[in-house]
Amino acid sequence: EKVLFLLGVGLLIINIAGLFISLRNESIYKEREGINLTEKELYQRINEKITDKKEYITNLNEAVHKGIAHYWRDAGINKYNLRIPFYENYLLYIASYLDPEEYLKYEFYDYRRAIERGVGLCSQQAIIVSEILLEKRIPSFIIGMSGHVVLRAQVDADRDEWWVLDPDYGVVIPHDIDAIESNPKIIKSFYAQAGYKLKTINSLWKIYEKKEGYVVRDEQGARGYRIKRYRAEHILYYLKWLIPCIFTIMSIILFIKRRRNTDI
Repeated sequence: EKVLFLLGVGLLIINIAGLFISLRNESIYKEREGINLTEKELYQRINEKITDKKEYITNLNEAVHKGIAHYWRDAGINKYNLRIPFYENYLLYIASYLDPEEYLKYEFYDYRRAIERGVGLCSQQAIIVSEILLEKRIPSFIIGMSGHVVLRAQVDADRDEWWVLDPDYGVVIPHDIDAIESNPKIIKSFYAQAGYKLKTINSLWKIYEKKEGYVVRDEQGARGYRIKRYRAEHILYYLKWLIPCIFTIMSIILFIKRRRNTDI
């Protein structure tokens, strides 16, 4: 019973401590190019009042681009918390050793945690934007391609107008995915306007050109991107609190039973 009690209380203390320890390593502002918005500044952009939907979506796409560093290297597994720290979620931490292919470098499906960490690839940034738009009741769907991830968002409900967003590059393409499939070259001018070099633009064009590689999700947000991982994350964050509570309660019950037996 003592072991259960200490384990339960210890895990609860670690969980509580994790609430006050940020996942973001502030050195990303010095060491990673392209990120110049703080977490607070990013949330200010997210929480802006929507008066013009197109303007809000464009600004949100740019804000996520400037607020999340494009980084996913092995060297930053612990430095930038690509491996979920023990204090954040000990279950995900343990999973990183049991199933490193899935959990060693972990992509968040809760956009708030993703923003707190501040690093990720195209898919992480697409998840963030899509989840925010879902909260704002703006329809959007993540699009997986061979080598890149973007999303499409409805910018005008009355006209059923959709745009493709690429928050990883901070680019908005004012066309739906069907138009891009028909003529992939139309993406070039928008990446050029954002200041990208011809070599980068041509690499992206080749990705957009592979129409057979498009996977347009049929459910909005992170749930539509990887529903099993989305559900697993929610369950593991629930269990990280439930397990120590069960250990603590069990230890108390065993202690009470032992005292009763002693009294008899």
